[in-house]
Amino acid sequence: MNFTHLNMLKKDFAREIRLASFMPPEETRKELQGLLRTVWDEIMLPIVIVLQRDLRVRSRSRIWLCPPATFTSIPLHAAHPFRMKSDGRTREPCLEDVYICSYTPTLSALIRSRQMMKTRVTPSFAAIGQSEPGAGQGAALKAIDSELELVRKIIPATANPTTLSGDDATRAGALDALQHNTWSYYSRFAMKDEPVTLLDIMEKDIPHAEFTFLSACHTAVGDEKTPDEVIHLAAGLQFSGFKSVIGTLWVVDDAVANHVVKAFYENMVKDLKDGDMMNCTKAAWALNHATCSVKTQVPLEQRMVFIHIGV
Repeated sequence: MNFTHLNMLKKDFAREIRLASFMPPEETRKELQGLLRTVWDEIMLPIVIVLQRDLRVRSRSRIWLCPPATFTSIPLHAAHPFRMKSDGRTREPCLEDVYICSYTPTLSALIRSRQMMKTRVTPSFAAIGQSEPGAGQGAALKAIDSELELVRKIIPATANPTTLSGDDATRAGALDALQHNTWSYYSRFAMKDEPVTLLDIMEKDIPHAEFTFLSACHTAVGDEKTPDEVIHLAAGLQFSGFKSVIGTLWVVDDAVANHVVKAFYENMVKDLKDGDMMNCTKAAWALNHATCSVKTQVPLEQRMVFIHIGV
């Protein structure tokens, strides 16, 4: 695949994701499946062959993707053949059947995050969102409060889960919660007064941050004018000290994405015994299982929108 074909693939994905947002959830995304088949056949399958045959990387191991330039706009983690095996009875496995995929903006960022995991503190959790943001920050989203409560109820009491919403969900309040909690969930970055920005976050000292889930739209997408730029919001949080981050590649449909969020956190706390701490290194595995478990409830583009970055 040459550079021209890659740019065309990027544009095709943008078009099909946009068109899929107007389709009924139960309708098959045939064009999108075709694009993911191309990603599998021409980009990811040759890599998987090397990993399995030459490097002997075992099935269901974790792998990290570090895509450059235009590759950052292509959902490599969702590569899928959408074909049956020659026996006609079983389907060919996709990338997420074979490996647990994460991303990293740079190799040094991943190494640094792993080193910082050696020092851990007692976890604390904040679910942050604003259903009625200030002027110019977008429409009201009444479902946010129930979404925050859904997440808070799943988190074990050992993490001291709290919710920041309503009049308390201001720019300063959100930044304070981010700074003083090891784990956080952001439903959106629009706040009561003004939005939280990447610069705001990177200026804060967040020494014990471990994990955050960014359910807000486009949190893992770089600048179209600078496709090589690795400082997008989700990656920026990793550079700021968060060891593990989940972000989104395009617009999230709250009506169906909540299924993924719920399944993710249920997997994160699965098998925890009394007094156990949540482990952010489990996030990639939990996301992989969550997106697989909601296939009958959530359309393809809303399952593959979520990506994991970091340890």
